[in-house]
Amino acid sequence: EQEEEVENAWEGFPGDEVLSDAFSVQIKRSDLQTLSGLEWLNDEVINFYFLLLKQHSEANENLPKLHVMSSFFYPKLSQRTGYAGVKRWTRKVDIFAKDLLAVPIHLGMHWCLAMVDFRSKKITYYDSLLGSNPNCLNRLRSYLEDESLDKRKVSLDTSDWALDCPKDIPEQMNGSDCGVFSCVYAMYLSQDLSFNFTQENMPYFRRRITHEIIAKSLMS
Repeated sequence: EQEEEVENAWEGFPGDEVLSDAFSVQIKRSDLQTLSGLEWLNDEVINFYFLLLKQHSEANENLPKLHVMSSFFYPKLSQRTGYAGVKRWTRKVDIFAKDLLAVPIHLGMHWCLAMVDFRSKKITYYDSLLGSNPNCLNRLRSYLEDESLDKRKVSLDTSDWALDCPKDIPEQMNGSDCGVFSCVYAMYLSQDLSFNFTQENMPYFRRRITHEIIAKSLMS
């Protein structure tokens, strides 16, 4: 049944048919088709999936408290306006009351994940091609300082925060699965699980994420 559902999503018509609707976001068949084969995931799929992770966290009190940013957050933060351009994005949430903050990073042709862990005072950049991005880490650390001053009216001392771009993580072996890796990194981290997947598991995760988006909930 799940197999049929996924095949229909990937191979059916029309492309603009809405197959999932939640979080004030509509996911069309053409969006889900970016999960098929070796296609590159689009912003809509990434953002919807990250909101599913947040929903799953909120429904399970034994999981870390997770907030997620949209894929449009980091490009906006990187513009000349900097923090001023994104300070309204969190007017309804106190990120410092969370355990984790997940930020999908879209570098034009490549997806990565930045994860802020407030428990261990660490910002980690997960790149499935094992690259480094100190600019991103520093920009996010500055964002946390600005956000604390703006929302809590107290300065955040980040002198003891760690910034890391780990190289001992599951590695992408093709040119197209970076978005899937970013989703799976986020899913594991949001449940405090150790990474135990490889490139070989990506076709499975493409199907699984397609099903989860249609079902509007994560598989247990």
